[in-house]
Amino acid sequence: MTVTELKNKIKSGTLGGAYIFCGEEDYLKKYYLQEIVKLSCQEEAFSLFNRVVFDGADIDIAEIAESIKAPPMMSDYKLIEWKYPDIEHMSESEKKLLVELAESLSEYPYVILILFTDAEGFLPGTSKRPSKGAVRFGKTYNIVNFEKSTDAQLIGWLGRHFAAEGIRAEPDTLAALIFRAGHSMEVLHGEVQKLAAYAKANTLTAITKAEVDLVASPTLECDAFALSTAITDKHREKAFLALKDMIGRRVEAGATLATLARSFGELVTVSLLLDEGMDSRDIEKLLEWNQYKIKICINSAKKWGTARLSAATSRLRELDAESKSGGVSGYKVIEMFICEYI
Repeated sequence: MTVTELKNKIKSGTLGGAYIFCGEEDYLKKYYLQEIVKLSCQEEAFSLFNRVVFDGADIDIAEIAESIKAPPMMSDYKLIEWKYPDIEHMSESEKKLLVELAESLSEYPYVILILFTDAEGFLPGTSKRPSKGAVRFGKTYNIVNFEKSTDAQLIGWLGRHFAAEGIRAEPDTLAALIFRAGHSMEVLHGEVQKLAAYAKANTLTAITKAEVDLVASPTLECDAFALSTAITDKHREKAFLALKDMIGRRVEAGATLATLARSFGELVTVSLLLDEGMDSRDIEKLLEWNQYKIKICINSAKKWGTARLSAATSRLRELDAESKSGGVSGYKVIEMFICEYI
């Protein structure tokens, strides 16, 4: 079952049966679970009878089966949730009980059973190559895979949230927010609230990249944002400040070296493509990066030059090989690299 199909079922009030909520996008999983809670628990006074929650991997499936039998009170539905079952590591007998649990719901059409897993609790595979678990449980459960949203989907979603707050934000600004705060919808939702509050406090009807840079919090998803920014800006002082922060947060030197390698690797790739005569649209289509990131990388690549970027990238490969073969490693070599190349 797709997320759209689930959405339509909720709207039409035609739920019932067994569901497995899986995938990486926890924000959407929680959002649609709450929509189902609203549907099944319209009368707050009876929510105790119409919603039963089990939490954790070590739950007695027989206890869940028993909870199914009592009918709902003043509602068309009774919602039974099992949060974070580890279906992937269940024994064969437990998996068999889960199938039987779903099969039993034919006698209880008012029951909505939801197994709410984390990203590792159930691996669905893909639509073309479903996992063994998806094939097995797909016969009795509606499996809803909440995949990570694409940049285009996130930009549309963010735009709607800002519009609901009465604030305008252009796609370039929203792309900048994604680049800075990462792709987690939960994190981005918090950033929207922060930016909306800031805009209203300052009587702004629109936000720009300036507000994003001022208000939004950078995350590690942005390739250690501060260090990457120092590289794209070709700014040694900023690089050392970022390095100091990473040391203070006890980020492993290997992870920092990987950030440097990734950042320089992206810049040298863009620089080489520019040398071949490609423009920003060609590069965006080829690399499938968002426009904001492409723009930053092009400006930075022009500032660095292909020769300098290639030399830095080669040196980082040497440092990586040396660290893995027992040579000099740690932050000292990273500091030396920054002194020499930034």
